[in-house]
Amino acid sequence: MKQGTVSIILGCHSPIHSLYVLKAWFKLYHKPPCFWELVCIFIHDIGHLGTDYLNNLEEKKNHWRLGAEIGYKLFGQKAYDFIAGHCEYSGFPQSKLYKADKLSQYKQSRLWSYWYQIFEPKISMGYSKREAYKRFMEQVSKSIESGEYRSSHEMYLERCKEK
Repeated sequence: MKQGTVSIILGCHSPIHSLYVLKAWFKLYHKPPCFWELVCIFIHDIGHLGTDYLNNLEEKKNHWRLGAEIGYKLFGQKAYDFIAGHCEYSGFPQSKLYKADKLSQYKQSRLWSYWYQIFEPKISMGYSKREAYKRFMEQVSKSIESGEYRSSHEMYLERCKEK
């Protein structure tokens, strides 16, 4: 099974991730998303299905397309733009989903991080789960606290270079 499929089912892009995006949404916007936004939050990373997103940058860059196309069929252009705007690689302007998606990493629990490292061991890059979590959270904290809201995939690639 490809790593993106595992990620959607049990890993860092599963519905649990979407719940953390929802938590981040409340923190940022102080109100619930409307119905179409909520559906889009839960489908925004579906394009990871069938990909090797950690190994193949082109597949990572295009993961937004499937969710955006489904969103378009369900809710029109606003949903397409909303989902496309969560990914810096899409070329679309950032949507409200962009910051919520990035902040979700900051809001996730250590237990959740350990869980998805079991199913996506490559994320740990050979470090212990504790050390991998510590390194990742240092990067995420710096990114969020500086106001950058950087992609966790970019941070992953940086950690790979360190290794």
